Amino acid sequence: MTKTTPRFAALALSVLMTLATVASMNGIATRQYAKADSLAMAAYGQAHVAVQHVTVIGHRANA
Repeated sequence: MTKTTPRFAALALSVLMTLATVASMNGIATRQYAKADSLAMAAYGQAHVAVQHVTVIGHRANA
């Protein structure tokens, strides 16, 4: 086994964990936003569907 295999495995796990963390944070934020929005609209007797989108933008330091 060379050094390349463990490095690739570590990189793959790192990418997978990053994507899972972002996806779970987006899910939690969406649920909290929807609950807060429905509570705020309940006082007016209105139902409102809250939609939230998360956009991640990356910039390269050296273009």
